[in-house]
Amino acid sequence: MSEPRPHLKTLEEIERTALPGLVEVLRTEGIDGVRYALWDMTGWHRDYDPCVWRSRATEEQKQAGWEMWVRMEKIVATVLHEAHERQVVEVTDALEEGPEGLYGSHLDR
Repeated sequence: MSEPRPHLKTLEEIERTALPGLVEVLRTEGIDGVRYALWDMTGWHRDYDPCVWRSRATEEQKQAGWEMWVRMEKIVATVLHEAHERQVVEVTDALEEGPEGLYGSHLDR
């Protein structure tokens, strides 16, 4: 496998290590919070200005921006999938507990 392009290395590391944290960001801040967290972790917002790049970016800069955006959206989709999987487990557990789980307090357990 070839060496990843430098601007994608951080995103690959995020995919390997930060998904649980991003799922929590999704729960508390929503999908835009996940995107902002990704932009912050990668520093993309410092290097990318769509207003400037739209008219002055080189083809290489456009390609790098596109690759970053696609990779971030892939991570967002993975975070959504992970959150969905957790929700399915939580709902299944609640259904197995029956009404006691719904009406009982966590302090009663």
